[in-house]
Amino acid sequence: MRDKSKILLNGTDDTQTISVLRITALWAFSESAFGGILHALTIPLRGIFINSASVLFICLIALFSKSSKEILKSTLIVILIKALVSPYTPLTAYLAVGVQGVIGYLVFTNKNFFRTSSLLLGIITLFFSGIQKIVVLTILFGNNLWKSINIFIKQIANEFLSLGFNPDIHYGFLLIGVYVFIHIVAGIFIGLYAGALPKKLDEYSNKIKEIDFEASLSELPKKGKRGKKKSWLMRPTGIIILTILCFILIYSYFNPYKSDIASVEIIIMLIRSIALTVLWYALLAPFVRKMFQKFISAKKSFYSEEIDEVLILFPHFKKIVGYTWKESQSLKGIKRIKYFLSTSFYYLLLSK
Repeated sequence: MRDKSKILLNGTDDTQTISVLRITALWAFSESAFGGILHALTIPLRGIFINSASVLFICLIALFSKSSKEILKSTLIVILIKALVSPYTPLTAYLAVGVQGVIGYLVFTNKNFFRTSSLLLGIITLFFSGIQKIVVLTILFGNNLWKSINIFIKQIANEFLSLGFNPDIHYGFLLIGVYVFIHIVAGIFIGLYAGALPKKLDEYSNKIKEIDFEASLSELPKKGKRGKKKSWLMRPTGIIILTILCFILIYSYFNPYKSDIASVEIIIMLIRSIALTVLWYALLAPFVRKMFQKFISAKKSFYSEEIDEVLILFPHFKKIVGYTWKESQSLKGIKRIKYFLSTSFYYLLLSK
C-alpha cells in the first residue's frame, strides 16, 4: 500500500508532496469561485460539479494527511474563507460544506481502504446534495407540491400531447426519483475517479513542469462587484414552481371538476411558502447569521496564519484557471469543458 503522505512521481526516487494547506486552499477557491465559473459556462446541475469537487479535495486531504482529523480542520478553514470571500453566501451552503467534511472524516477514519472510502464519500455526499433541495421545497410548500406537479404534467401530457390515456404514474415522485438518481450516479462516478487520483497525479506531473503560467497568460478580466444572493423566489427553481402553481390555480378555477386539487390548496401552498420565506429572512436568518458570525470571528484569529497563506494563493490559482481556459480554445462544446475542468484541477494541484 502506498504511503498516504507522499506520492512517488515520474518513476524516480524523488517524492513530491502536496501539502494539505494547498489542497485546503483549492477547496476554498472552489467554494468561492467555481460556482461562478460554471455559471459562466452555462453548465446545468452545477451543484453536482461543486459537490464533486469537494469530494475530490476531501479525498486528497485524506491521502496526504497523517490523520483524518485534518479533514475537519480543513473544513473549518474552508468555511472561514468562504465567509470572508463570499459574505452573502446562504447559510445552507456553509451547512453543506460542514456536512461534507464530517462525512469525509467518518469514512476516512480508517485510511487503509482509500478507494472504498472515496466511493462511499462520493455516493453519500452527492445523495445528500440531491435530497437537500427536495427537503427545502417540501418544507416550503408541503407534500401538496408534488401532487401539484403530478397534476401539471398529466394535464400537459393529455391536452398538448394527446396521449389518449392516463397512466397511473405519480410524476412528482418520479421527478424526485430521477433527480436523486442522477446525483447518486454522479456520486458513484466521482467516487471511483477519486479512488484513482494517485495514478492520475503521476500522469499529469510531467506535463506541468515546463509551463510558465505567468508568462503565458495576459491579465484576466476583473469581475464586477458581487451582489447579495437572491432568495429562492427569484431563482430559476422558484420561478418555475410558482409558474406551475399559478397554472394549476387558474386551471382548477376554470375547470373545478377536472382538477384533482382545489384552488384553495394552491392558495394555501403559496401563502405557506411566502410566510415561511418572510419568517426565515426577517427573523430566523438574521439571528442564525449573527450567531454564525460570532463563531467565525472567534475562529478567524485562531486560524489567521492558515487563512493568510490560503488567500495568498488565490491570485496564482486565477492565473492557472485563465491559462487552462485559453489553452482549451482549440476545442469546442463539451470537449472543451471536459478538458478545462479536468486539466485545471491537476494544474492547480501540481503547479509550483
